[in-house]
Amino acid sequence: MTVKARDLRELLTSDVPDPNLVLIEGRLEVVPVDDLDADRLRGALLLLSRSELLARGVDEDSSDEELERQAAAISTAVNELGGQPSP
Repeated sequence: MTVKARDLRELLTSDVPDPNLVLIEGRLEVVPVDDLDADRLRGALLLLSRSELLARGVDEDSSDEELERQAAAISTAVNELGGQPSP
């Protein structure tokens, strides 16, 4: 799974209340915080909220390069959740 700059830009510019980026059934989706407990999102992995992204110093005016750096860090963290055996 790969998070892209456009996914983070969508999170930053979303007009839903308190938006959150989730991974559900292999796709990324921006959803309002109140929907996180909805049946349709059962099993979704919460990646981050807009407020968490803003706290990282990223906002709507951030460059695509900065968003790509943040997206790569998030992708790496998610991909490592499955765990790799230690050598």
